[in-house]
Amino acid sequence: MMINNYIVSQDNKSGLWYCHMKGFPYIPCFGSFCETKSDAMEYAKMYNGLKHNVDRLEWKKDGDTN
Repeated sequence: MMINNYIVSQDNKSGLWYCHMKGFPYIPCFGSFCETKSDAMEYAKMYNGLKHNVDRLEWKKDGDTN
């Protein structure tokens, strides 16, 4: 049985979404700040050990179009 220990929250100051461990919203996961909640949820999936699309997100952040 898998326990989902990582969730997403929105930063009040910047408005960005980020992934963090449940109970620790003040400690974001490295590199997980995103403009959309769905992108931040991909990071949460990765940290929870589920199938994710983080590689695609990182590629999009770098500005690659190929």
